[in-house]
Amino acid sequence: MQRILLLLAGAAFLALPAAAAARPAVHAQPPSFLVVRNASTDGGVAGSPVVTIVVKGFVIGRIAQEGAVEIYHVPSSAASAPAPAQATGADVSRHTVTWRTLQGIEFTGSDFRFRAVRGVWRVVVYGSGVSLYAGGDGPVLQLHGSVEYPNNDGEYSLDGRPFVSLPSNAIKQKFEAK
Repeated sequence: MQRILLLLAGAAFLALPAAAAARPAVHAQPPSFLVVRNASTDGGVAGSPVVTIVVKGFVIGRIAQEGAVEIYHVPSSAASAPAPAQATGADVSRHTVTWRTLQGIEFTGSDFRFRAVRGVWRVVVYGSGVSLYAGGDGPVLQLHGSVEYPNNDGEYSLDGRPFVSLPSNAIKQKFEAK
């Protein structure tokens, strides 16, 4: 009986590495990360968005001065339900907004924090003193700095690269790891 168990254990020991090698390798693309520090654009809250991002993952941020954040949950086939978008601060108000057919929430005020996690989100940020951290997979990232003050409009880093000044003209690119 012991010989049979020893023989079966030896066969399993030899078969497991072969089975693992025969399994097709799945190379999932790593998530991308965006960091924006102290960003602003011309026109403040009424101007162009500083950051527009569509991401499956998370977006957290802070508006140190005056600003507005529109957060839309994009329906997906994800099994887990997203956490509701939130904002906290002493001077923050909440309004319902619509972008195309999606209902969203707009948070406006000064010196407040916001977050959208666990889901697919479209987040549009206006104002000055904007700091943001986002991670995940997404089709769209748009950044826009100041035309009048291009050297004093904040900076951003994508996927751990060195920080650079926000572009004076809006740039749009895929939000993915390179």
